[in-house]
Order: sequence, then structure tokens, then C-alpha cells
Amino acid sequence: MRFLLATAALALIATPAAAADWWRASTDHFIVYSETSEEEAEQFAVELERFDEAMRYLRGIAKDAEPLAESAKLTVYQFGDVNDIGRLAGARGVAGFFIPRAGQSVAFVPAREARDRGLGARPDQDGALDAKTVLFHEYAHYFMYQHAAAAYPAWYREGFAEVYGTVELTDGGFRIGNPAKHRAAVLHHLNSYPVSRLLDPPEKMTYRDGAQIYAMGWLLSHYLTFSQERQGQLGKYLDLINAGKTSREAAEEAFGDLDRLNRDLDKYRRGRVQGIEVTFPDYRPPDAEVRPLSEAETGRMMLHITSSRGVDEDEAKRLVPDARALTERYPNSEPVLLAAMEAEFDAENDDRAEALARKILTIDDSAARAHIYLAKIAMRRAKDDPSQFLIARQEFAKANRLEPSNPVPLNGYYLTYRLAGETPPENALIALEQAYDHAPFASDIRTNLAHLLLTEGRNAEAIVVLGPLMNDPHAGKRGEKLRDLAEKIEQGDTAEAISELAPSLEPKEDGEESEVRKGK
Repeated sequence: MRFLLATAALALIATPAAAADWWRASTDHFIVYSETSEEEAEQFAVELERFDEAMRYLRGIAKDAEPLAESAKLTVYQFGDVNDIGRLAGARGVAGFFIPRAGQSVAFVPAREARDRGLGARPDQDGALDAKTVLFHEYAHYFMYQHAAAAYPAWYREGFAEVYGTVELTDGGFRIGNPAKHRAAVLHHLNSYPVSRLLDPPEKMTYRDGAQIYAMGWLLSHYLTFSQERQGQLGKYLDLINAGKTSREAAEEAFGDLDRLNRDLDKYRRGRVQGIEVTFPDYRPPDAEVRPLSEAETGRMMLHITSSRGVDEDEAKRLVPDARALTERYPNSEPVLLAAMEAEFDAENDDRAEALARKILTIDDSAARAHIYLAKIAMRRAKDDPSQFLIARQEFAKANRLEPSNPVPLNGYYLTYRLAGETPPENALIALEQAYDHAPFASDIRTNLAHLLLTEGRNAEAIVVLGPLMNDPHAGKRGEKLRDLAEKIEQGDTAEAISELAPSLEPKEDGEESEVRKGK
């Protein structure tokens, strides 16, 4: 997977992965690749599934009507220690991180403690974060954007994840509202940090500002969620932001006097932590299917992890020798061929990537990912040869038949018409709408839908779809541009917006694949 932002050089691919035991654990919503033991892999996957159950219960989200396709599940890689995770993320001290990506959302967490860090320490010891707390936090982000995509200020985005990330699983249910003990040191200095600065942060934030987004963000989210005296205010605040108000304006209208909020929040901090405990009658934990990885699967894991994280142009080229060595050693292993195919594609070796994709299909004609990459290769070739759009369209259609809920073929199928300069037929329009339903967090799909709505004269709907992008307090210049376009759309002038939002074969710097959420 090509990554739009350069990352630090990776040393992971040289790790002798075959020396470790790897396990694959699958549940309704997760796929876990774990460099631990069978029991630990199963427990970790089950705990993640139980966390999803708790989130659905608390947010009123019904169970899925149909089993999820694997492309819709969050894939979690549990390996190495915190130093390995930091190298993969390109930043020291990262205890885990998550990338929301249409058709392939991924998360990375450590499997063991680092010698110099003590990762295995519980969250209430030395302020450390364990892998489960980190991943619960990161999955809360994914859940928020999957089930309630909207514009969220940074303090609430992180505060929400901190409140839900500290869920404690019990024998027959869970408890939510536990203190975020890993934020205790920062919270100790809370009385000298004004809530107004949290709600309306400066353009140039200090380290202290960043720390309080997590710590004070947790406290304010906790207070507004569990305090009876301010029920309904949080919902009103978020509604105002998504209607175009600034965070400060929305806060003053929803919360009232901010100095009083500051005093009330400090009093709440000093009081007894509130929360909710839920116990289900006759509770039965979810099941996980666990199996060991084969020698070939184990051999390709670090290549697969690095590609799944995302690589820049130079890194992509460095992965190719390892990919080719693996295919020579395991010439008929579908997992190895899939990893090598992605590495060749990332390095823009399209002929080799195509040959690998076609070989995969001779081994497994139901391999949707091979069809997706054949389509991507054709789309890239279409820059010079427009006849390739038809090939891409056919391959996306084949992938869609194999994985109807995967948003990538749905979005790609629509783009084969739009980028070719053809009028998309009704089934292509429906495909884009379905892609949006499956991945509302994907900014490129959201933008494509807004563009389509504008071309159909559905201006008000287009503005609604753009809302989370243009009202995101951290969207920067892109957000300002979208807000300017929205004003013109409201006045009936859509020409500039249609031009600005039009799909392109060239990747955009603000695309959703450049987004990485890191847990510290």
C-alpha cells in the first residue's frame, strides 16, 4: 500500500520473522495476526470483540444483519515491542497506532514489553499504557467514524477514545467510566489549564496543549457524558460544530459560561469517578477461530506488515528484493504472492504485479484482492492509454461480485466512468453510494459522492456530505477551502466546487490514506 507521507526508514524487513510463532485469530469484526501464543492470540481477539459489543450496546448500534466480509474487519498486527511499533510508525514512544482505510483498516500494537520501557506494566503503574488499552482507544476512533462520521474537535475525538478505551471487561459484561490513570500526572496540573484553551486551542500548540487534549479531553468528555447536571449539552455542542460554528462559539452556546465550566470541571475532577456497569444475563463470550500460520505465511509477515502500514517511493523499492526472494522460496503460496504483488505495485513494477495477480487467480479464482490490483494497475496505465479504463471496470466488477461490501471496488467502478469522461450509468451511481455506506470515514469516497451530488443539482445534500470535512477543526487550509466552496454552493454557484472536487487519477495530499492515528 503506497503511503502518501514519507515515513522513517524501516529495519523490520530484515527481522528473521520465521523464528517466531505467529497465530491468526478471527472474530466477527476483527482479524488478529499475533506473534504470541495460541491462547494469547485467542484471548486478545475475544477481548476486542467484547469491546465492540460494549461499544454497540452503549451507542445503540444494532448487530450486523449479515456476517462481515474480511475487507470490512479491522486487521490488527500484534508483534514485537514498543520500539518496533515506534520504528514502524516513524516516531519514538508510539505504543500503538491505527489507520482507517476503506477496505483495509489496520492497527499495530506490541506483543511484548520493551527492555527499556516496561510496556507490560499496567496502566496504573508509572503511567504506562498496555497494548489492550491502546487498541481499545484506537478502535474507539474507528467506531466513531464508522458509525457516526461527523466533524469532531480534537479534545472530544481523543476524549471519547479515552473514555471508551478504559472500558473494563467483567465476567458477564463491562464497566465504563473508569479513571484514565495513565493521564493522572497531566490531570494533576489541570487547575492551571483553562478549559477555554482546550476548546479553542492556539494555532501553534505546545507539548502541554497536546497532553491536555488527551487528559483534559478525557475529563471533559467524562463529565459531559456522566454528569446529570449537564445532560444534553454535549450533543448540542457537536450539532453546532457540524452546523458550522467554531468550537468556541458552540461551547459558549451549549455549555454557557466557560469560567463556570472550568470550576465545575475542577470540582468534578476532585470528586468520586462516576460510571456505568452493565451485566448481561446468561452472558456467553464471543468465539474466535484460531490457527497457526504456515511457514510461508510466517515468512511473509514483516513484508506484509510494512506494506500494510504504507511505504513511500524509496521504501517501496527497498521491499522488492525481499518480495522476490519470498516468491522464489514459496512460489505457490497465495499469501506470499499477495504480499509480493502489493510490494511490486507499490514500487510501480506493474508488469510484475500483474503477473503475480494472474498467478494468484490460477491458485484461487475467488481472490478478490488480485482483481482489485489488476484494476488498480489498469487505472494507472489509463493515464497513457484510456482503453485501460474498460479493463479496470471489468476487474472491479469481478472483485465486487466476490466481495459485495468492499468499498474499494464499488468506488473504483464508479471512477472508471468518471475519469474516462463517460457518463456513469445508474449501477455506477449506486455503487458509489454503497461505497459511502460501507466507508463513511473515507474522505476520498465522501468527496466523490459530494461531487456527484453537485453534478445532479443536489446541492444541499452535497453540503451535508461535505460537512465533516469542511467543519473539522483540524482540516487546515483544505477545510477553509471547502467552507468557501460551500458558501458559493449555497448561493447557487457550483462551478468552482465541481471543478475542485472532481476525481483525479493523481493522488491528493489530503487523501484518507495519509491519516495515521497514534496512541501514546
